[in-house]
Amino acid sequence: MTEGDTQTAQASPPNQAGTGDGAGDLHDVCISFGLDEALRRLGQAARRGKLPEFHPGGPDGALFRAGALGHPFDRDLLAWSEPRDGGLRLRFGLRWRRKAPIIYLAAMIVTVEPGRYFLELMIPGSWGWGSIMWWYYPLTIIPIPLAWRHFMRQARNSTLESAKESHSAIVSILNAEPAEDANVR
Repeated sequence: MTEGDTQTAQASPPNQAGTGDGAGDLHDVCISFGLDEALRRLGQAARRGKLPEFHPGGPDGALFRAGALGHPFDRDLLAWSEPRDGGLRLRFGLRWRRKAPIIYLAAMIVTVEPGRYFLELMIPGSWGWGSIMWWYYPLTIIPIPLAWRHFMRQARNSTLESAKESHSAIVSILNAEPAEDANVR
């Protein structure tokens, strides 16, 4: 989402390796039953509060999505399924939810000019400070990219922890086993 961000903004399709986000514990797993049974078990666990924001289906043909809740932004933990002899193989990936970050960034940028206007009303010209724009804009615009970088790093770390918790909950709910050739993501 930002320059220098090592994560991809979208989750990997199931035929590509990795999400590029260092999600080391989101390995592929295998289950010994079909789609309907997996979705039924996960749906029951979600209704009991064991799996936050679980929804069957998802973008790019995902089997389901669950919340990877973070601060200040959230991501979705997506799972894709591949048929396997007598069961399924589940691949996992993360995808940013774009609405909140876009609103957040827009609010940071759009509030700069109204702030200058109101500050000019509060500081009278008789103080001799000169034009406010020469010191106000650098003080308000320069920190925006630094704050954005901090927010994204904080969100990346907190959503990854939440995704790991959801992944382990999914593994235990489905009695899943690591895939033989599990691509560690």
